Amino acid sequence: MSPLRRLLGNILLGIGLLAGTIAIFAHLSLLTIFNPNRLANDAQTLSTSKTIQSAMASGLTTSLAPITGVAGISISHAELQGIITAALAQPAVRQQFVSAIRQADGHLLGTDHAPVTIGGPGLTQFVASGISQYSTSLGTAVQQTNLRIAIPGADLPNLGFLARAAKTAVPIATELAVVLFLLALIVHKARSAVIARIGKWLIAMSIVAVLIFWAIPTYLLPQIHLSWALIASIVLKATGQGVTVFYIELAVSGIILYLLSKAATKLV
Repeated sequence: MSPLRRLLGNILLGIGLLAGTIAIFAHLSLLTIFNPNRLANDAQTLSTSKTIQSAMASGLTTSLAPITGVAGISISHAELQGIITAALAQPAVRQQFVSAIRQADGHLLGTDHAPVTIGGPGLTQFVASGISQYSTSLGTAVQQTNLRIAIPGADLPNLGFLARAAKTAVPIATELAVVLFLLALIVHKARSAVIARIGKWLIAMSIVAVLIFWAIPTYLLPQIHLSWALIASIVLKATGQGVTVFYIELAVSGIILYLLSKAATKLV
């Protein structure tokens, strides 16, 4: 085989693999992080997460600070988390939580800039009743406020430009990858080797995707004792559940191509 043809074939294949990688991860981002309904659909799972409830208890602590500071009364984080857990079990509060999660989605996509909170008379009275178990005077003071509690994700960055870029990138990168793969097969004499590399690349992409949406949030992020890491763990696992079929399709396609390349090598 001409060294020049091998070099040109490898270059075409390398650029094709890069374009394919961009297409795959842009597609994954649209199915998960940039899916405007994904977090809202998983709001029930998020509402029962101890991590989310703990973060909301911290938000409740912040909301109560002006009252507790004046009254000179303190209430523990664990007690507030218990109140939050009970509140989220109420249908009306849970519906507020779902709406707030949808707003958090909007913050991420740059389509909603409203404060990401839950509150109102119903929640205020429920929280006041819970607090009254520990401090009657503080419970009474809370009843006279219009309580608002920040939802985790209130400070999500605006990544709308990345979502738009991903939508543009998927068809362009996919078509470019297919064309370059075909050209690499035409130019490169060792076609079975090209097919094998594409197969191994697809398998590798499926493994990387599983690492990002399952292994890392399951095993790594929970070990980072920061609230953002714990919340990111919950969100990544929740959003990644809907793309399991895509991982399997990548892996199976890769295995089939790799086996075909081996069969083709034996026939030559």
